[in-house]
Amino acid sequence: MDHPPRPLIAIIGGGASGTLLAWALWQLEAGSRIIILDPSPRPAVGLAYSTLSPGHFLNVPVRSMSADVRDPDHFLHWVREHHDPHLSPAAFVPRAVYGRYLSDLWRQMSPEWLQTTVLFCRRNGGKLELGLKTGEVIRADQVVLATGNFGPAAVAPVSQDLTKSGRYHPSGWDNDLSDRIAPDASVAMIGTGLTSLDVLMRLRETGHRGRVVALSRHGWCPESHAVTEPAQSPVIPASTPASVSAFFRAFRNSLAQGTEWRSAVDALRPQINLLWASLNLTEKKRFRRHLQRRWDIVRHRVAPEVANFLAIEQAQGTFLCRRGDVIRLGLRGETVELEARTPDGLAIVSAEHVVNCTGPSRAYRQMRDSLPRTLLEDGMARETAFGGLECHENGALVDGAGQIQEDLFAIGPMRWGMLVETTAIPEIRQQAWDLALLLETRGKG
Repeated sequence: MDHPPRPLIAIIGGGASGTLLAWALWQLEAGSRIIILDPSPRPAVGLAYSTLSPGHFLNVPVRSMSADVRDPDHFLHWVREHHDPHLSPAAFVPRAVYGRYLSDLWRQMSPEWLQTTVLFCRRNGGKLELGLKTGEVIRADQVVLATGNFGPAAVAPVSQDLTKSGRYHPSGWDNDLSDRIAPDASVAMIGTGLTSLDVLMRLRETGHRGRVVALSRHGWCPESHAVTEPAQSPVIPASTPASVSAFFRAFRNSLAQGTEWRSAVDALRPQINLLWASLNLTEKKRFRRHLQRRWDIVRHRVAPEVANFLAIEQAQGTFLCRRGDVIRLGLRGETVELEARTPDGLAIVSAEHVVNCTGPSRAYRQMRDSLPRTLLEDGMARETAFGGLECHENGALVDGAGQIQEDLFAIGPMRWGMLVETTAIPEIRQQAWDLALLLETRGKG
């Protein structure tokens, strides 16, 4: 007697988000056929964990990085077996170590994987059709977008001669970036956040000794982690009115009563998505405009090892953070000129190389040859007012007509805009588990 074919779950993206979802499905012993589609020659690690630098540390301690919702110490046990048998749960390890961990999960699962790019996703005959770069078309019952972060968007007009010169580097995430910059060359970075520190660290590891200056609108460098515990009393009480100003006053009041700021931020993290959901659109826009960058700085703190490195660079004057909103990039001879608005007016910053170190772009409509842009153009998805894709709380995408699609989902960074916290492993891990339960239940139905 022939058995009906198993339902097919297609996961688009084989980085951390896709790997955590596949791991959750594997742990549940899902009866569906699962296939992962990703063009990368090295699956599981994605952009964040493919780094080659031993100085690129996780900015979350080991105790919070488990891939398994049911086993919070899963990564801790793994890292003690494969990296350091005496490691403290509060320690920070290089991101490359976490990449090895994800690769080990992949090896254990041995998932079905097609190394290709998905060009489109369309509905046909009750199923979703995925058009692949190879020319094939896959018909799936459930599809999950797990493409992770995209590279940074252009921050200012770049002249054609600068583009051709090899002195403008559109992304700080390239592992071979340091190979293209001479040891004594001066470097300007656009952005003063985590990516700028990654680039600086990689440059120094490969022998670079030139002057480096980083510019951003606020000129804020990352803060450091410290030994603290989340505040026990509510930082923002449940009775607080749903407005940005009220939330901010409650936060300031908590600090005035003696709560250490890191403890307050860590206590807020599990609540931040609920607080965000309680705001109306006007208030959400107010948060993005006035507080988003402040939240990013205090929330995404760096490991103490990275903070020490930054402090030494700044004390020596070899790395400078400056306020400046870059509005133009051009080439004059062998020098790149950055024109920026600063507190003192327009200024020109000159360097031999410039690196775009801004955060990931979520302006999907501006991304050529990307699946999110195709989905938006085809009416299979729609954007939030803040970028990212609009979806139900379970991740089901909302189409262009406002209908929730029960067979097309987003996970991780793809949910940005609907959520504030959706890019870190603790949040993605929970999303992966909840979605795996949902998909497995539907597969059995």
